[in-house]
Amino acid sequence: MKKNYNNKKRRYQRYFLFAAALICLVILINIGLIYAQESKRAITGELLIKISRGGGDLNLVSPTAFAVDSAENILICDSGAKKVLKVSASDRKVSKCFSYAETEIGDNHISNIAVSKTGYIYLADAESNLVHKFSADGKHIGAIGRDKEKKLIKKIRYIFTDSSSNLVVIDSLAHKISVFDEYMKLTGEIRLPLSDMIFSYVCGTDDSNSVYVSSLKDNKFDVMKAADTKKPVYSKKCSPEEKDAIIAECRVIGFDAKNNAYAKAYLVDKNGGEIAHYLVKFVRETLKHKKLKISPGKDKQHIKILKPFIVLAEDIVLSYEIDGDSFKLITYKF
Repeated sequence: MKKNYNNKKRRYQRYFLFAAALICLVILINIGLIYAQESKRAITGELLIKISRGGGDLNLVSPTAFAVDSAENILICDSGAKKVLKVSASDRKVSKCFSYAETEIGDNHISNIAVSKTGYIYLADAESNLVHKFSADGKHIGAIGRDKEKKLIKKIRYIFTDSSSNLVVIDSLAHKISVFDEYMKLTGEIRLPLSDMIFSYVCGTDDSNSVYVSSLKDNKFDVMKAADTKKPVYSKKCSPEEKDAIIAECRVIGFDAKNNAYAKAYLVDKNGGEIAHYLVKFVRETLKHKKLKISPGKDKQHIKILKPFIVLAEDIVLSYEIDGDSFKLITYKF
């Protein structure tokens, strides 16, 4: 009887050990899956279209800015050839939008482009610090940024349009945001406070026409309304999986049709060495975020375009790569 009891006891012990080993295996597998998810390799963008470099109406000499209109057509400013090309949203065919060679704008002076919901196209001249307004067919309507002899803009950093088709100009020297209506009149200014925060000027507004700025402080990224910088709308600390990482740069790149905000982040180590690049989506309804680890890509260390990332559509961010032969538009999808 005692022998049978011992055999049964050993059998139960073996069952217990087997079950414990199985549980440990499941835990290890799940930890491995979590780690793989967090440390997965950076993705490269998908090629949307490639445009040849060089002369010709549908080629590009020196592209310096691109933007997306309300129909998701892409406009590219070629400062070297003084023209704007259009990439159709429906078939991705390239056409010439207009030439601005007959205007006062100099060679390679355009640093930014924006397009309003009503179809007006704005080109920011970084040399004169004026914004030139064009109709959709290329008629030059006028220049924004001066009132007789008075300069209204000291140093253009970014331009964009809001949901009411107002033009918003970020003045980095005067530390202010200027708003102009469709009649090119200055209708408002927001002065950004001088503080110990490092502001990165935002390239978009939501449907309420609130202008947003972002800041970096204590390895924390905050997004707040420019009119009230003391109350962050979104906040994000450096991810715990990026050990000893420092957020070197993080800026809002725009909003989609549902008012979700998108940001681009660049992380470095304590010596300034590159760790990772991320695109981050802040979901408006839940205030949660999604992030996408991306490769830096060609020419991303020596950016020639001030806004290298813009929102194309919900969950799709548009960027570029450039080489001696072509200009490539690429997309990142969440």
